[in-house]
Amino acid sequence: MANVTAEFTANYQTFLTKKIVFVPEPVVKGTGPRSFWFSEEGGFVTLKAGSPPTDGVDKSSMNAYWLSWESGKIAALDLGGGADFFFTSQMTNCTFKVLTKSKTAPKVAHIAGTMGMSDRVNAEKELLKNTAKTDVSSPVGSVLMAGNPKHEYTGQSGKGKDGRPDPGSAFVFGIKDSSGDWKFASQIVKANLADERTFALSLKSGVPRIAELFEFK
Repeated sequence: MANVTAEFTANYQTFLTKKIVFVPEPVVKGTGPRSFWFSEEGGFVTLKAGSPPTDGVDKSSMNAYWLSWESGKIAALDLGGGADFFFTSQMTNCTFKVLTKSKTAPKVAHIAGTMGMSDRVNAEKELLKNTAKTDVSSPVGSVLMAGNPKHEYTGQSGKGKDGRPDPGSAFVFGIKDSSGDWKFASQIVKANLADERTFALSLKSGVPRIAELFEFK
Protein backbone atom coordinates (compact mmCIF):
# COMPACT_ATOMS: atom_id res chain seq x y z
CA MET A 1 0.00 0.00 0.00
CA ALA A 2 1.40 3.40 -0.99
CA ASN A 3 2.21 6.12 1.51
CA VAL A 4 -0.24 8.65 0.10
CA THR A 5 0.56 11.31 2.72
CA ALA A 6 4.21 11.30 1.64
CA GLU A 7 3.13 11.45 -2.01
CA PHE A 8 1.07 14.59 -1.32
CA THR A 9 3.82 16.38 0.61
CA ALA A 10 6.45 15.48 -2.01
CA ASN A 11 4.53 16.82 -5.03
CA TYR A 12 0.93 17.93 -4.51
CA GLN A 13 0.52 19.07 -8.13
CA THR A 14 1.12 15.57 -9.52
CA PHE A 15 -0.75 13.91 -6.63
CA LEU A 16 -3.92 15.96 -7.22
CA THR A 17 -4.08 15.19 -10.95
CA LYS A 18 -4.39 11.48 -10.15
CA LYS A 19 -6.15 11.12 -6.80
CA ILE A 20 -9.48 12.57 -5.65
CA VAL A 21 -9.39 13.96 -2.11
CA PHE A 22 -12.47 13.95 0.14
CA VAL A 23 -12.41 16.00 3.37
CA PRO A 24 -14.98 15.01 6.03
CA GLU A 25 -15.43 17.13 9.16
CA PRO A 26 -13.20 15.84 11.98
CA VAL A 27 -14.86 14.98 15.28
CA VAL A 28 -12.75 17.64 17.02
CA LYS A 29 -13.08 20.92 15.13
CA GLY A 30 -10.35 22.97 16.85
CA THR A 31 -8.20 25.25 14.69
CA GLY A 32 -4.83 24.77 16.38
CA PRO A 33 -2.05 22.83 14.63
CA ARG A 34 -2.45 19.06 14.90
CA SER A 35 -1.74 15.88 12.97
CA PHE A 36 -3.53 14.86 9.76
CA TRP A 37 -2.92 12.03 7.32
CA PHE A 38 -4.33 10.67 4.07
CA SER A 39 -5.99 7.27 3.75
CA GLU A 40 -6.66 5.73 0.32
CA GLU A 41 -9.43 3.22 -0.22
CA GLY A 42 -12.55 2.75 -2.31
CA GLY A 43 -11.26 4.78 -5.22
CA PHE A 44 -10.49 8.04 -3.41
CA VAL A 45 -8.32 9.60 -0.70
CA THR A 46 -9.71 10.78 2.64
CA LEU A 47 -8.07 13.38 4.89
CA LYS A 48 -8.15 12.19 8.49
CA ALA A 49 -7.33 13.94 11.75
CA GLY A 50 -4.90 12.29 14.15
CA SER A 51 -2.04 9.89 13.56
CA PRO A 52 -2.14 6.91 11.18
CA PRO A 53 -2.58 3.46 12.72
CA THR A 54 0.55 1.52 13.57
CA ASP A 55 -0.28 -1.49 11.42
CA GLY A 56 3.12 -1.96 9.86
CA VAL A 57 2.26 0.02 6.72
CA ASP A 58 4.66 2.88 5.95
CA LYS A 59 2.54 5.97 6.59
CA SER A 60 3.31 9.49 7.74
CA SER A 61 1.36 12.47 9.06
CA MET A 62 1.36 16.25 8.58
CA ASN A 63 1.19 19.01 11.19
CA ALA A 64 -1.59 21.29 9.93
CA TYR A 65 -3.97 24.10 10.83
CA TRP A 66 -7.66 23.23 10.45
CA LEU A 67 -10.63 25.54 9.73
CA SER A 68 -14.17 24.14 9.95
CA TRP A 69 -17.20 25.31 7.99
CA GLU A 70 -19.91 27.02 10.06
CA SER A 71 -23.50 27.30 8.85
CA GLY A 72 -24.51 30.85 7.97
CA LYS A 73 -21.20 32.33 9.14
CA ILE A 74 -17.67 33.27 8.15
CA ALA A 75 -15.09 31.10 9.89
CA ALA A 76 -11.68 32.81 9.91
CA LEU A 77 -8.19 31.84 10.99
CA ASP A 78 -4.78 33.53 11.26
CA LEU A 79 -2.01 31.30 9.98
CA GLY A 80 1.60 31.48 11.05
CA GLY A 81 4.61 29.34 11.81
CA GLY A 82 2.86 26.71 13.93
CA ALA A 83 2.39 24.25 11.07
CA ASP A 84 3.47 23.68 7.47
CA PHE A 85 0.02 22.80 6.10
CA PHE A 86 -3.52 24.15 6.25
CA PHE A 87 -6.82 22.37 5.49
CA THR A 88 -10.46 23.42 5.59
CA SER A 89 -13.82 21.70 5.20
CA GLN A 90 -14.78 20.31 1.78
CA MET A 91 -16.42 23.08 -0.24
CA THR A 92 -19.61 22.27 -2.12
CA ASN A 93 -21.17 25.73 -2.21
CA CYS A 94 -19.00 27.82 0.12
CA THR A 95 -16.33 30.41 -0.66
CA PHE A 96 -12.70 30.42 0.45
CA LYS A 97 -10.86 33.72 0.66
CA VAL A 98 -7.37 34.85 1.58
CA LEU A 99 -8.31 38.06 3.38
CA THR A 100 -4.90 39.68 3.92
CA LYS A 101 -1.74 40.14 1.86
CA SER A 102 0.74 38.85 4.42
CA LYS A 103 2.68 35.89 3.03
CA THR A 104 3.93 34.62 6.40
CA ALA A 105 0.82 35.25 8.54
CA PRO A 106 -2.27 35.54 6.31
CA LYS A 107 -5.84 35.64 7.58
CA VAL A 108 -8.05 33.19 5.69
CA ALA A 109 -11.79 32.60 5.72
CA HIS A 110 -14.26 29.84 4.88
CA ILE A 111 -17.51 31.61 4.00
CA ALA A 112 -20.74 29.62 4.22
CA GLY A 113 -22.67 29.35 0.98
CA THR A 114 -25.83 29.96 3.00
CA MET A 115 -24.78 33.56 3.79
CA GLY A 116 -26.52 36.43 2.05
CA MET A 117 -24.21 38.90 0.30
CA SER A 118 -24.95 41.81 2.65
CA ASP A 119 -24.31 39.61 5.71
CA ARG A 120 -21.07 38.42 4.17
CA VAL A 121 -19.86 41.95 3.40
CA ASN A 122 -20.64 43.11 6.93
CA ALA A 123 -18.95 40.08 8.48
CA GLU A 124 -15.81 40.63 6.38
CA LYS A 125 -15.69 44.28 7.42
CA GLU A 126 -15.88 43.23 11.07
CA LEU A 127 -13.06 40.72 10.64
CA LEU A 128 -10.86 43.34 8.98
CA LYS A 129 -11.77 46.39 11.07
CA ASN A 130 -8.30 46.50 12.64
CA THR A 131 -6.47 45.76 9.38
CA ALA A 132 -5.03 48.59 7.29
CA LYS A 133 -6.64 48.85 3.85
CA THR A 134 -3.22 48.44 2.25
CA ASP A 135 -2.94 45.02 3.91
CA VAL A 136 -6.28 43.70 2.62
CA SER A 137 -6.07 41.30 -0.33
CA SER A 138 -7.30 42.24 -3.76
CA PRO A 139 -10.38 40.19 -4.74
CA VAL A 140 -8.54 39.14 -7.92
CA GLY A 141 -6.89 35.76 -7.41
CA SER A 142 -7.54 35.56 -3.66
CA VAL A 143 -11.06 34.08 -3.79
CA LEU A 144 -12.57 30.74 -4.84
CA MET A 145 -16.34 31.11 -5.21
CA ALA A 146 -18.83 28.68 -6.73
CA GLY A 147 -20.05 29.64 -10.17
CA ASN A 148 -17.16 31.84 -11.31
CA PRO A 149 -16.60 31.10 -15.04
CA LYS A 150 -12.80 31.26 -14.58
CA HIS A 151 -12.78 27.77 -13.01
CA GLU A 152 -14.98 24.67 -12.74
CA TYR A 153 -15.99 24.92 -9.08
CA THR A 154 -19.75 25.14 -9.59
CA GLY A 155 -21.06 23.96 -6.19
CA GLN A 156 -23.37 21.04 -5.47
CA SER A 157 -26.27 22.51 -7.47
CA GLY A 158 -24.19 23.92 -10.34
CA LYS A 159 -25.38 23.73 -13.92
CA GLY A 160 -23.51 23.62 -17.22
CA LYS A 161 -24.01 25.91 -20.19
CA ASP A 162 -26.68 23.54 -21.46
CA GLY A 163 -28.65 23.88 -18.21
CA ARG A 164 -27.98 20.32 -17.09
CA PRO A 165 -26.69 19.51 -13.59
CA ASP A 166 -22.91 20.03 -13.42
CA PRO A 167 -21.83 19.94 -9.76
CA GLY A 168 -18.28 20.76 -8.73
CA SER A 169 -16.63 20.48 -5.31
CA ALA A 170 -13.35 21.89 -4.00
CA PHE A 171 -10.60 20.70 -1.67
CA VAL A 172 -8.73 23.84 -0.54
CA PHE A 173 -5.37 23.63 1.19
CA GLY A 174 -2.34 25.74 2.08
CA ILE A 175 1.37 24.90 2.15
CA LYS A 176 4.12 26.92 3.83
CA ASP A 177 7.31 26.94 1.78
CA SER A 178 10.91 26.91 2.97
CA SER A 179 11.00 30.71 3.24
CA GLY A 180 7.96 30.71 5.54
CA ASP A 181 5.52 32.00 2.91
CA TRP A 182 2.06 30.48 2.57
CA LYS A 183 0.55 29.56 -0.79
CA PHE A 184 -2.92 28.15 -1.43
CA ALA A 185 -4.47 25.91 -4.06
CA SER A 186 -7.57 23.81 -4.65
CA GLN A 187 -8.41 20.52 -6.30
CA ILE A 188 -11.74 20.87 -8.10
CA VAL A 189 -13.67 17.67 -8.79
CA LYS A 190 -16.72 17.50 -11.03
CA ALA A 191 -18.98 15.80 -8.48
CA ASN A 192 -20.99 16.58 -5.37
CA LEU A 193 -18.73 15.77 -2.41
CA ALA A 194 -21.13 17.15 0.22
CA ASP A 195 -20.73 14.00 2.31
CA GLU A 196 -19.34 10.48 2.00
CA ARG A 197 -22.69 8.92 1.08
CA THR A 198 -23.37 11.46 -1.71
CA PHE A 199 -19.86 11.02 -3.06
CA ALA A 200 -20.13 7.22 -2.93
CA LEU A 201 -23.33 7.41 -4.97
CA SER A 202 -21.65 9.64 -7.54
CA LEU A 203 -18.89 7.04 -7.98
CA LYS A 204 -21.50 4.58 -9.27
CA SER A 205 -21.67 6.67 -12.45
CA GLY A 206 -17.91 6.39 -12.92
CA VAL A 207 -14.88 8.17 -11.52
CA PRO A 208 -15.52 11.96 -11.51
CA ARG A 209 -13.29 14.17 -13.60
CA ILE A 210 -10.56 16.16 -11.86
CA ALA A 211 -10.53 19.73 -13.20
CA GLU A 212 -7.43 21.91 -13.60
CA LEU A 213 -5.76 22.75 -10.28
CA PHE A 214 -6.81 26.21 -9.03
CA GLU A 215 -3.91 28.17 -7.51
CA PHE A 216 -4.48 31.37 -5.56
CA LYS A 217 -2.40 34.37 -6.64
